[in-house]
Amino acid sequence: MTDPPDESAASAGLDSADAFSLLGDATRLEVVTALHEDARDAPLRFSALYDRVEVADSAQFNYHLKQLRPHFVSKVEDAYELTAAGRRLARAVTAGTYTDSPRLEPFEIDGYCYACGADALWASYEDETFSIECRGCGEAVLDVRAPPTVVRGRDPEEVVTAFELWSRMGIEQARRGICPECGGPVEPRITEPFSDQLDFEVLPAFDCAVCGRRAMTSFGGLAAQHPAVEEFHRERGTSLEDRPYWEIPQYVSGEHVRIVSRDPWLARISFFADGDACHVEIDGDLDVVEVEVVAGERPEDISDDETSGDATSGDATSEGA
Repeated sequence: MTDPPDESAASAGLDSADAFSLLGDATRLEVVTALHEDARDAPLRFSALYDRVEVADSAQFNYHLKQLRPHFVSKVEDAYELTAAGRRLARAVTAGTYTDSPRLEPFEIDGYCYACGADALWASYEDETFSIECRGCGEAVLDVRAPPTVVRGRDPEEVVTAFELWSRMGIEQARRGICPECGGPVEPRITEPFSDQLDFEVLPAFDCAVCGRRAMTSFGGLAAQHPAVEEFHRERGTSLEDRPYWEIPQYVSGEHVRIVSRDPWLARISFFADGDACHVEIDGDLDVVEVEVVAGERPEDISDDETSGDATSGDATSEGA
């Protein structure tokens, strides 16, 4: 079998609706999957690609191949490979992003409720949401959207570990200005929470200017990533990094978090260890602007007006529209 003539028809101006309509055929998805699996090291010639796809004849196959070019498939000399968009599509299909809907019944996990201190935490996963609740006091500790790939193929204990790593790494990447979904630039903002189940007024967020992914976290979660905060705790014989973040009240609630002002935005987060305090201030750009360590200061030394505010947040990496 010989290669067909080069007859790429699609223009660079194809809009999103038309681009996705090209994928509404099983044969075309087979082509994308075959290239993803077999053309990682080198492009596939027409005959080799044809042999990997179930199709009636080469003319029909060539028609579908041309529909995928140049947006999802490109031709390199006499062979074919996926474009960057094609690779993203193939990874999503392989990962089950658009097809999987796994569910985990509630299961007990290690850790203590930040609200009541009980060793009674239970986790679950349903509708692409990872949740943790305390069966001691009924507190909804965590309610975070997470992709099916975090759950698929893992036992419950592995899911908890994978979720925490995925969550922490995603926010760290977003905080550094890179979208954890597509690698595009992100814009910091303070916005409303993504779930009615979380009793928070506002949340820090990072919005991708390219794909629209929204990564949310908490003021406590942002503050804790500053090296001075971890140093403060380690000097006093403890570490935030060694604990699940849902055990830390500043991460998942407004405890010890105060909104100093809204115009401009300024949040003050306080951590306490071994009789001392570490205060962190974060501005509207979600940057740490000040870290202050105060010796001999305890939570009870600060008035209610100074330790709580009307705007709090829960640590989460959630996808937006």
